Amino acid sequence: MRKNSFVIRNYRPSDFDSYVRLHGETEQLDRSGRHVSKQRLAEELGHPSFHPENDLFFAERSGRIIGYVSVFLEPGIGRALLDGLVHPLHRKKGIATELFGCAFRYARDAGSKVAQICIAETSQAAKKLASHLGLRFIRNFVEMQLDLHKIQLPDVKSGEYIFRNLRRGEAHKLTDIQNRSFANIWGFNPNTQDEIAYRINLSSCSPEDIIMAYEGDKPVGYCWTRLFFKENPAAEKVKGEIHMLGVDPDFRKKGIGRKVLLVGLSHLRSKDVTIVELTTDGEDQVAWALYESVGFKKWMMMEWYEKKLI
Repeated sequence: MRKNSFVIRNYRPSDFDSYVRLHGETEQLDRSGRHVSKQRLAEELGHPSFHPENDLFFAERSGRIIGYVSVFLEPGIGRALLDGLVHPLHRKKGIATELFGCAFRYARDAGSKVAQICIAETSQAAKKLASHLGLRFIRNFVEMQLDLHKIQLPDVKSGEYIFRNLRRGEAHKLTDIQNRSFANIWGFNPNTQDEIAYRINLSSCSPEDIIMAYEGDKPVGYCWTRLFFKENPAAEKVKGEIHMLGVDPDFRKKGIGRKVLLVGLSHLRSKDVTIVELTTDGEDQVAWALYESVGFKKWMMMEWYEKKLI
């Protein structure tokens, strides 16, 4: 497709360095503070359910990559997750409209019923584009932060529950407890064992970074932490993340979530993490209250937008 001297095409393996450069130059000019490392970009492209030669589209002008949109298909729930950007020097020229239009058609042809995108509450330009593309606001998510230097973590007594790190070869246990914990939760797409096995061995994670709660031999909850101390070497503080926190529906209201969260935070502190971040559904008051109770504070809001495709 050719319009205004740019071409929309699929990703090729030889494009990777240009893809990294696009992110780097955009971050430098936008000053968003959200540095994404080359390794992390490579890991995103390597996800077992993502196929960049089909699911990643580039806008190219004069042989230079100036924008992209990715389409992460979730056939199990009929959803496509979209993400993308246009180089700051090439905005307001119709490139984003063409990229996302291509993504919508691709997602629809793949059987997706809806396409969704997540946008920072403060990004007025992105919100305006979403409206132009026919996306409508559907939900708020809250990003929260905690400075581990400013709180004292209480000791957690195991009692009837045992807390231990996930072990290698136990991806199936994490897959099972995660899918049970988040069944019927808005936006959750059940994970496969291959997806979980891939994600727990990325640069930001290892099985050791996932705390499992057991009643006897039965996993009843977990706290999945991630570390990003190599993400931005220039940063003064080491950053950690509560990636996922879940409790088996049959074992809720027993204090397991709070306990496994505290064990997870203690693990991050032992790794010299100072700042911990997490994202929670703005409509999940129980989770929000739990995080606030240990010292997390609202940092920013993220907004989800949706476009029906069928």
